[in-house]
Amino acid sequence: MGLDLIEEKNLNDVITYALDYPTMVLAEARSWPITNMEDFAIGLYIGYVEGVFFDGFLGRNKRFLDSEEHSDFHAIISKRTIEIKLKIQAHLHKK
Repeated sequence: MGLDLIEEKNLNDVITYALDYPTMVLAEARSWPITNMEDFAIGLYIGYVEGVFFDGFLGRNKRFLDSEEHSDFHAIISKRTIEIKLKIQAHLHKK
């Protein structure tokens, strides 16, 4: 069955919000002693989006995602990976 249109919209809203305010995620990334800041920030960013979306989904639906919904979630994240990476690169190079 996969994610319904409302849940897809909720996920895209979370991604868009986090892209609009990257300092929320990237401020945390800078506090870690790492060798590749960009890759670490992308991982941290996607983890943030997952946490916010999964928590909201659980609150709205009183259950966890099933396997088809989880696949849809990852497909949406994959489609927007380039956008996420470019936004993080732009923000990291501003500093």
